[in-house]
Amino acid sequence: MSIPQQRDSLIGAATARFAQLEDELDALEQSEAAAVGGTHHAAPPAHHVLVREAAPTDRRDRDATDVVNHLHAWHVLLIGWLDADAAGRKPGFPAEGYTWAQLDALNRALRDRYREDGVLADARERLRGSHRAALARVEAVSDADLFEEPRDWAHGTLAEPVHECLGGHYEWALGALEELRRG
Repeated sequence: MSIPQQRDSLIGAATARFAQLEDELDALEQSEAAAVGGTHHAAPPAHHVLVREAAPTDRRDRDATDVVNHLHAWHVLLIGWLDADAAGRKPGFPAEGYTWAQLDALNRALRDRYREDGVLADARERLRGSHRAALARVEAVSDADLFEEPRDWAHGTLAEPVHECLGGHYEWALGALEELRRG
């Protein structure tokens, strides 16, 4: 998915993909509830997408909670970048103490930061809140700042990190959930 070059397209992509993500998470929850203990008597799936794995794994996103927490963590980063930029400060990009070459380590640290903060329902509520907060920050940024004025710290305009942390990231999450579903 290319980076939208107009505000309506940027926000529209984020909103549409978020709705798709919510629908997919709802479907996963309903599917697992039916398979595990609902009125549906099929055998439970071999790999539960919503249930945390008991054994340690090298897989970064071990279940749907990890995927949702990952999105929330990147919203927090995005909001921090936008707030710092609005105040005329250069933010840590991608995060304080990390470079893009250390992205895997950053993503694991972000996963672990939220890992024990509750179940999927709690993670989804955090995500909904950070999604709304990120969209509100984006709405406050001028079109010139979003699409025309490059930022040295962002290596381009603000539209790229905004898209990558919102619409583009939701598209990634849909694929990650599908991968988890397949086991």
